[in-house]
Amino acid sequence: MASEAPFARVAKLALGLWMAGVIVAMFLVVPQYVGLGDAGRIIIMHVPTAWVTSVAFVASGIYSLRYLLKRGSNDDAHAVASAEVGFIFCVLATVTGAIFAQIAWGVFWNWDPRQTSIVVLLLIYAAYFALRSAIDEMDRKRRLAAAYNLFAAATMPFLLFVAPRIADSTLHPNCAFIPGSTCDGVTLELDGPKIGALGDNVLELQGIEQRGNLAVAQVQVSGPGNSDLGTLEPTYELTSNSVADRPQFAGEQYTLILERVNLEAGTVHLNIEAPGSGLLDNPRTLWTFFASTLGFTALFVWMYRLRAKILLLEEQITVREGTYGLAL
Repeated sequence: MASEAPFARVAKLALGLWMAGVIVAMFLVVPQYVGLGDAGRIIIMHVPTAWVTSVAFVASGIYSLRYLLKRGSNDDAHAVASAEVGFIFCVLATVTGAIFAQIAWGVFWNWDPRQTSIVVLLLIYAAYFALRSAIDEMDRKRRLAAAYNLFAAATMPFLLFVAPRIADSTLHPNCAFIPGSTCDGVTLELDGPKIGALGDNVLELQGIEQRGNLAVAQVQVSGPGNSDLGTLEPTYELTSNSVADRPQFAGEQYTLILERVNLEAGTVHLNIEAPGSGLLDNPRTLWTFFASTLGFTALFVWMYRLRAKILLLEEQITVREGTYGLAL
């Protein structure tokens, strides 16, 4: 054990320096992004904390399964510690996500599918902690908590990865933010259906005109509650058949793009675009992101191992006090 102490001290120092380097790199190395500015840097914190959340809850479920099979108090302590640390990282992921939502979409909370599912996950693990605190008899507490924890771990992948991708999302439009995916958009006509929806915004085509080599669409935009957000004029380059001007939705970082146009028929195809789609395309951002993910994972391992030791020590003290009380 004596030989482990110097290594542990060096490991903790290295982890501290690593995380400090990640924070410095997040502000000084990671570049800004068009339309997101400094807000794009939050990916260095938000995504790794969400990743560690899933790792922590999976680890907690594995330790609970080990406890049910072997009835070892060490496995129960590690299951609790992993769940507690995972809960902390889940809160961090929720808070950083809300901050980014306010910057990118103009609202901290909109009960978006991802936001809703992560709240449900927090409630599930809050119930796990409540269950443990409600039962006094140690063996029964551990058995019931371990069984419940297997259920909680099974729901985690669905809530974090499946459910948000099944539902259409307003704050997290999957078509705009998942690499390689595309949005369907909406087709509007001057002499036909003039109104369509993109996210929370309702669009009404008011006119189409040609200005030199550009086709210009006049689009009236209404937000939630039929609030008037003004008129946007996305443009399309006719000679190169490519998207030109991308006006921004009021209060959001999304932009409106004119993907296709038929001047004679009076039809346009409008779509939504998120400026943060290629955040990890930059090598400096990519390497900083990987460094952050590795650092947060190592931080989780250190935190849950330390918490497990504390829980086992508390149990030993309780047992000794009980034994001493009986002896008296």
